[in-house]
Parts: sequence; C-alpha cells; structure tokens
Amino acid sequence: MFRIIRSLLHVLACTVGTGLFGQVVNIEGRRFQNDSVPWAGFVDLRYSISENTQRSINFGLGGAVQHIRGKHRWFFINDLAISRVEANSFQNTGFQHVRYNYARDKRWTGEAFAQSQYNKPLALDHRLTLGAGPRVRILNEEHAKLHMGTALMYEHERDSDRNKLDHGRSSSYLSATVRMSELADIAAVVYYQPRLFDASDHRVALEASLLLKLNARFTFESRLNLLQDTGQPLGVPQLSYTWGNRFGFRF
Repeated sequence: MFRIIRSLLHVLACTVGTGLFGQVVNIEGRRFQNDSVPWAGFVDLRYSISENTQRSINFGLGGAVQHIRGKHRWFFINDLAISRVEANSFQNTGFQHVRYNYARDKRWTGEAFAQSQYNKPLALDHRLTLGAGPRVRILNEEHAKLHMGTALMYEHERDSDRNKLDHGRSSSYLSATVRMSELADIAAVVYYQPRLFDASDHRVALEASLLLKLNARFTFESRLNLLQDTGQPLGVPQLSYTWGNRFGFRF
C-alpha cells in the first residue's frame, strides 16, 4: 500500500514544462537504453503554474512503449499538453509517433516512422509525417554513446488558417549521451531539417537534458529545447525555446 501511495504522490508532484519540442519532436531523447527485455515503457505527468505579468497554467501527459523481438524493434510515443494564459482559452499541443527499427548489425540500423502532430501556440493545426533512413552507432562505451542518422520525410501540414502544404524534407541528427554516474546521465541532440531543393526553408533544433535516477523506477529530468524554424507562419517567431522539468515512472 505504501508503494502505491508513494507512486501516486510521485505522479501528482510532476512539475513544470510541456515537453513538446516546438515543431521538431526529439525522438532521441525518448529512446530506451535498455534493449535486453522484450517490453519496456514509461509514463510521466506534468503540471505547472507560473505568474509574472500574466498567470500561465500548463498540464502534460506523456508515455512510450517499446517491444523488441530479435533484430526487430517497435516503438510508440504519445505526448499531450494543454496550456492557458490568464483568461485565454486552452491551447493544445501533442504528437503520436510510431517507429520500426531493423538492426542489420551492431553498428547499422534501418528505421521507418510515422508521426501525427499539432501545436496550436505555433499555429500548426496538423502535420502528418512519413519517413525512413539509416542510423549508425559511432561510439558505444559504458559511459558514453554517440549516434547519428538521416532520413527522407514526406510532410503534409495544415496551419491555423487552413492553408495546406505538401513537401519533402531531409532530417539529420547527431546524438550524444554521457553517463556521469549510476544515477545521472547527460544527453544532447541536434537536428537539421531542410526542405528538399530549398535549404532556405529549414529547421535547426537542439535539446540538452539531465536525467537523474531516483531509484529503479522513478526518474527526474530537466530539458532545455531550442528551435529555429525559417518556415513559420506570419506572426510566429522563428526562434522559440522551452525549459521543463518532469518526474517519470518506468516499467
């Protein structure tokens, strides 16, 4: 009973940050490091109130499940968040992401993915993304890991003014994780996503995070996200950032 009460209190104490990375979803920061069990997952719940010149209220719910069978890996992520500033209406952000990996060997992996996404504060009504590409493991030491990958993507999106756009992009990334101790990991990933045949329309995203393992099940994580998107709708800034903290439960 005490363990159940502690778990509920832990979830209710989740604080600060929506966790949705602007209009670039950082999948690297949500991958599972453990590949020795068939099933793994995590959930987190966030809630925060901040007030300076205006009061802001934020709620968030996220989670992921991974299944491994031989060289095959399936990965599903879901993240939903709502925010409200003063008496304004609630604005929603969220995404659903499914990814399939085939491990050709210990170094090379092929990936295919599909994603549905929306972000009302950034005037993104809906975006559907389909893509595939290789992922390579550059370094795989006990205390340090380094990966890079690239993919070709098709995007169909609609903004808040109901304008529709279909185009292709490439998405390249470099991801690094350093284990400071058994209880602390530092990770960073940078993305570059130019539009095919028009590099002036591009996104550059950076995320850095500190993950603390409170015990075998519970974690605390602090993330800083930066996004520059030269293709934003009129009135939406090209540069945006979020800084959030969250508690998580892994199973």
